Amino acid sequence: MFLLLAGSTEMARALIVDEFLGNHDDWRHLALEDIQEQDIEMEEGMEMNEEDVFGFQMAFMTMVACECAKEARAKGHRILITCPETEMLEGIYNEIEEPIVSVFLGLEGEADGFDHVINSSEKSMVEVCKFLNDIIQATPA
Repeated sequence: MFLLLAGSTEMARALIVDEFLGNHDDWRHLALEDIQEQDIEMEEGMEMNEEDVFGFQMAFMTMVACECAKEARAKGHRILITCPETEMLEGIYNEIEEPIVSVFLGLEGEADGFDHVINSSEKSMVEVCKFLNDIIQATPA
């Protein structure tokens, strides 16, 4: 199973992931926030004429990360993907052929195309994790 978590802030996603993974030994985490940080560092080192205008570096790094996630999945793990940018979603869905259950942390009106929405500003980290547990129990591994 692939579970995608997007929206809210990086800090909120990190806290939720820590709580969730602490209760699920069979899950692995693909943190696309790490890719975003590497991409920013690379862009800062480039001159203007070398800038990644079309996002090729981000797309390539997303593709490589998704390959790693698929390898972990093939070894029997379930994968929790955190995504900091909606621009990355298309790349994730293009790379992973298995169904992905998507959860947006935020308001309903901002969650176009997501399977589930959790208004994380009104829910505690524990409540969000309970909702995620309900989702994974209702979805085949």
